[in-house]
Amino acid sequence: MSDEPKEVLHLRAIRAEFDDIKNKLDDARVQQTNLENTIADLLAKQREARKKRRDAILAADAAGIPRLRISKESGMRRSNMYKLFEEGSDDSTPPDVEDSDPQE
Repeated sequence: MSDEPKEVLHLRAIRAEFDDIKNKLDDARVQQTNLENTIADLLAKQREARKKRRDAILAADAAGIPRLRISKESGMRRSNMYKLFEEGSDDSTPPDVEDSDPQE
């Protein structure tokens, strides 16, 4: 048997458990930071894609494409698309509308 008192051995075991938890927590924080960076990048890309979609929708409307077809092809609800047309005529900033299945 070892010469160490059982209290010292217990302290070592508790320290090892604590250090393990601390290391796992540090790893989780790194993962969280990476996820937050990924989310920020994806949100920026989504904003850019929405601007492109807005321009494409307005161009299709100007070209005389039926609005029902524009809605289906773009994946934007018609109610949101009509809001876009109203605001597009004012040349204001596009709203942050949700994507969903187009209405029939």
